[in-house]
Amino acid sequence: MKNPKPKNSNDEFHPFKYPFSTKTKLNRDFKAREGDFLDVLLTRRSSQKLGYIALEGIAELLYFTNKIHSISIDDSRFLISKRTVPSAGGRHPVDILVSMPSESARFLQYYNPIDHSLSELSISKDKQKSFFMEVNENLPIADCCLIWFSIQTKKTQSKYENAESLYWRDAGALIYCIQIVSTYLGFKSCPLGGLAIETFNSLFKTNNLISGGGILIGT
Repeated sequence: MKNPKPKNSNDEFHPFKYPFSTKTKLNRDFKAREGDFLDVLLTRRSSQKLGYIALEGIAELLYFTNKIHSISIDDSRFLISKRTVPSAGGRHPVDILVSMPSESARFLQYYNPIDHSLSELSISKDKQKSFFMEVNENLPIADCCLIWFSIQTKKTQSKYENAESLYWRDAGALIYCIQIVSTYLGFKSCPLGGLAIETFNSLFKTNNLISGGGILIGT
């Protein structure tokens, strides 16, 4: 990868519009917790033994890892968001897709970090099934939650030349933040690499998104 550097002037950027259907507002009212930060840091581990997790737990996890807490506008009129996780230039190109355990067929939802909600994606069930089957080849999803990263590369490229290392660094920072908060909340997690690239691409059929891997969350 080449060295990234800020552009003299930012390029215009138009975000990808995900096809939405049903929206679910998530809980924001969580009980007070106590815990030593270093204890959480030193006990963080990846685990492949993951049990069922409910939406309430994922709502709390998403709130503390990716919810937007403040926004500002830069000189190019680009919206800069401040979240728990860092991102190059405040761009935050990594979108979060969520699949909760289901008694019937799994499906993907888009996490909106502005209003803290999940919206079901209007995508062919067959295409989603192929995606889940490919992800499942390495580690069974079973009854845990699948969080998948969808990267809008042009978000970072609009501000930086040679931006590749920056959005991959952002994905790594988000993985770690999710693991740390999962540990604090008493959940288990297992990061996943760049799997299911072809089946992910078939979900959206656009050059504006790339698959960024993901993470399994369970109890």
